[in-house]
Amino acid sequence: MPNGITAENGVVVTDEMIAGWEDALERDEWPSGWENVGEVVEGRLPATSDLVTLSVKLPAPMKRVIEAEAKSEGKTTSAYVRGVLADSLMTIA
Repeated sequence: MPNGITAENGVVVTDEMIAGWEDALERDEWPSGWENVGEVVEGRLPATSDLVTLSVKLPAPMKRVIEAEAKSEGKTTSAYVRGVLADSLMTIA
């Protein structure tokens, strides 16, 4: 298993890469390969639709597996579960 977080495009982002990006940004430079695509907007990204809470009770071992899978994919537990549910719903649509 690679050390780091796997980005959506499959690239493994390492701590060393992040440190290099931080160094460049602290010097007011764009890290190599980055391009400015718009103004900086502070705050949380807007949701594409209204999000609601769905409470589900799971066995503790199942929750641990979900959390581990989410971490291995570099996602929050909520984002991982949303993806699993979306994939499952797509198969029955």
